[in-house]
Amino acid sequence: MELFKMAKEAMSMRSKLNEMNKRLKSQVIDVEYKGVKIEVNAKNEFLSLNIPEELFKEKKEKIEKVVLAAFEEAREKAQAIMTEESKKVMGNMKFPGLN
Repeated sequence: MELFKMAKEAMSMRSKLNEMNKRLKSQVIDVEYKGVKIEVNAKNEFLSLNIPEELFKEKKEKIEKVVLAAFEEAREKAQAIMTEESKKVMGNMKFPGLN
């Protein structure tokens, strides 16, 4: 009977994780950093990048720093949303060996 209960809980968790993935994928985050615009979903999949023409007048190193900083900000925001969604799904679950 215990095995059946565990299998049922695993199926329920799988369903919840699939739903969470759908929500994360559909949640779009727009980030603008010093003119660089990035669109990313909460699964941390980058959707678009727009670099303003005037930035191309700068030195290569500055362009790289600005673009990387924009990507980092987008990644951090996506990660924060992903963490919150995971907490909602996982709740107070206890995993053997991790308690």
